Amino acid sequence: MIISISTPTFDLSGHVIIQAKPDSTTGELRRRVSRVATLDGGVAVNDRGFSDGDRDLPITWYTVSQEHSDLVARLIRLYPLLTVAMRDGVYLAAPESFTPGVKESTLNMLITRKLTP
Repeated sequence: MIISISTPTFDLSGHVIIQAKPDSTTGELRRRVSRVATLDGGVAVNDRGFSDGDRDLPITWYTVSQEHSDLVARLIRLYPLLTVAMRDGVYLAAPESFTPGVKESTLNMLITRKLTP
């Protein structure tokens, strides 16, 4: 899976392409739902629907080079929100953590909203 991460504003060095590992996912889809036990032995369910803003996007890839890792780290340091494009849409996401590694690197993004329909 190919993932494109870029800055929301113009930056000459503000774009990176990540070739995620084959077993990577686009994150868990969840509904805002809760269940409460009632006095009659049943349950009451509150369903507030689905929101892309509840998704985490864990990305793991084989480390390409030190320059590639430095570019990802630069984006994480300078931008509180990044644009993430992948196979199921384009999203605005907050970078939560980045762990560069010798063989594998990981980045976790917190999706705030979907930009495409």
